[in-house]
Amino acid sequence: MIIFFILVLSLILRIISLNQSLWLDEAINTLAVKSYSLVDLVTHYAVADFHPPGWFILLWFWGKVFGYSEIAVRMPSVIFGVLTIWIVYLIGKKLKSRELGIIAALLLSINPLHIYYSQEARMYSLATLAVSINIFLMIKVLKKEKLNLFLLVLSDIGVLASDYIAYFLFPAQFVFLLLIRKRELLKKWFIALIAAVLVGIWWIPTFIAQLDVGSVASANLPAWKLINGAFDFKTLPLTFVKFIIGRISLTDKFLYGAVLLPVCSLFAFLLYSGVKSINNFSKKLLIILIIIPLFIATAISLVVPVYSYFRVLFVIPGFIILVSAGILSFKNRLRYISLGLVILIELFCTFVYLLNPLYQREDWRGVVNYLKSMKNSLILFESSGTLPPFNYYAKGELNAKGALKDFPARNDRDVADFTGTNIYLVDYLVQISDPERLVAKKLENLRYKQTDIKNFSGVGFIYHYVKQ
Repeated sequence: MIIFFILVLSLILRIISLNQSLWLDEAINTLAVKSYSLVDLVTHYAVADFHPPGWFILLWFWGKVFGYSEIAVRMPSVIFGVLTIWIVYLIGKKLKSRELGIIAALLLSINPLHIYYSQEARMYSLATLAVSINIFLMIKVLKKEKLNLFLLVLSDIGVLASDYIAYFLFPAQFVFLLLIRKRELLKKWFIALIAAVLVGIWWIPTFIAQLDVGSVASANLPAWKLINGAFDFKTLPLTFVKFIIGRISLTDKFLYGAVLLPVCSLFAFLLYSGVKSINNFSKKLLIILIIIPLFIATAISLVVPVYSYFRVLFVIPGFIILVSAGILSFKNRLRYISLGLVILIELFCTFVYLLNPLYQREDWRGVVNYLKSMKNSLILFESSGTLPPFNYYAKGELNAKGALKDFPARNDRDVADFTGTNIYLVDYLVQISDPERLVAKKLENLRYKQTDIKNFSGVGFIYHYVKQ
C-alpha cells in the first residue's frame, strides 16, 4: 500500500509544470515525428540525432494517437519515470529488504533531476527505465530465480534501443560477473546480449552515419564540443551534485558552494554508510554499476563529446539505493533525522524547479508571443535558418529568416542580406554559430541602432534594431 502512495506522489510531481515551453531538442524531435514517415524518420532524420531509434519510433506512434502538445509529447517520459520508481522498489526489496525498496522508491520519486528528465520529451527517462529493468532481471538470474531467457533478451533490446550511453551498463555487468566467478551465468548473459545485438544489427549503417556526422560537427564547431559533453575535470563532481539538487543553481558561486558543502557532505556520508552496511554481493553490484559507466563515459569524452550528467541518468537508481541503505544503517532517531533531511533537501530543490520558470526549459513560447506583438518586423536568427522551437510556436505566422549563409560564420561573406525598418535579432547559441558577432556588426554598419533588449529564460537576448 505504501508503494502505491509513493507512485501516486511521483506522478503528481511529474505532472506539475509539464506544459512548460518545449526547448530546442524537444521541438526538433516533435516536429520530426510529426512531419516524417516512420521509415524516413529512422533512415534519414535519425542520422543527425546521435541516439538509437527506440525513442523516435515510440514518439512517432504516440504522437499519431495523442497529438503533439507539450503535455502529450512528454507523457511517455512521465510514465517511464513512474515505472522506474516501481522497478527501483523491486530492486531494493530484492537486494536487501522491503524497507530499502520503499525508501529508495520514495527518494527517487522526489529526486529533482529524475523529475526534470521524467518531464522531457527525450530518451533519458526511457533509458533509465530500460537499464533498471535490465538490472532487476539480472539480479533475479544471479539469485537463481526462474527467468525466461527471452525476457532478458527483450530487456537488452530495450537498453540498446534507448540511448548509446546506456550501453556502458553491459561492460559493468561483464566485470561484475567476472568478479563473482559465475561462469554459467556469464554464458547466459552473453547469449542474451548477442541475441539482442543481432536483432538490432540492421541499425549499424545508421550508427556509422551518425558517427560521421558527429565527427564533422566536432571538427567544425569547437564550442559545440564543450556544450555537448567534452572532457572536463568538473564533470564527475558536477554529476554528484546534480544527482542531489537537480538543475537548479545560484549566480553567487561562493554562496552556491557554501550551501552545497553541507548538503554534499551529508550525501557522501550516506553513500559511505550505505556501502558499509549492505552485503558483499549488493555492494559489488551497485558500486560496479555506478562507477564503470561513469568511468567509460569520462574516458570516451576525451575523444568524443558524450559525457553530460543527464546522459548518465540511468546510474541514479543505484546512487539512490546506496543513499537509502546509508539511511537504514542508522538506528532509531538518527535514521529518521537523516531521512527527514534528505527528503527536505530533495523536495526543496524539486519545488524550486517546478515553481520557478528560471530553472525550467527555454521559454520559446514567451519569445514567440512577444514577437507576435511586434508588427511589420523582420526576425533574424544566428543560424542558417529559423529554429525548430520557434517554428513549433510561430506556425509560420511571423516574418523570420536565418541571418547566416554558412554555419558557423567565419567572415562577412557568411552573413546574409536583410532589409527592413524594424529587426529583432535572436542570439540563441550565438557562441557556436557566430562567435565574432558578425550579424550584429553588419547591422551596425548598415546604420541600424539597437533600441531595446529582452531576455528570455534559456533562450537568451533578443535585440531590437531600428533603421536610422
